[in-house]
Amino acid sequence: MSDERAVLLSDWPQPDGCAPSPVTVADDLSLSVRYRTQAGRVAVVHFPLCSVFTFGAPNDEALAGHPLYGRGLEFYSVHRVEHSSWIASLERRNAVHPSHDPKSFLEDKKHFIFTFHDSTLECVVNEGKFWPTEVSQFESEEEADAHIAKKKSG
Repeated sequence: MSDERAVLLSDWPQPDGCAPSPVTVADDLSLSVRYRTQAGRVAVVHFPLCSVFTFGAPNDEALAGHPLYGRGLEFYSVHRVEHSSWIASLERRNAVHPSHDPKSFLEDKKHFIFTFHDSTLECVVNEGKFWPTEVSQFESEEEADAHIAKKKSG
């Protein structure tokens, strides 16, 4: 039996259950996600070094089909995955690289899941001293979008 489980990040802004209106902005290095929160604000989570992400299914009506449902995954919430099988799979894929070192590959990898009303966002990121995750909140989508644009322009 796998130890993989989703842990609720209760200190992060949680998505609105009705209309979180999530938006992702990504390039080959970074990922930003913007969404409406339960508190009526607009959150932006910026991952400076994202390895991979998926955005789409399942929605809230099909969340019970997610492998981590029943293992801590909750509706309309932000989670970190412990003992991630996705990270383990990425490490196995990278093992063919001539300079692959499992310890350094895995060192700062984190797996996050955002469960929204109509979609789910999952990502594996490097989170460390030189690439900390940034969680910000704004009063409007315009302010949040300006923040994301500033991140993209350096």
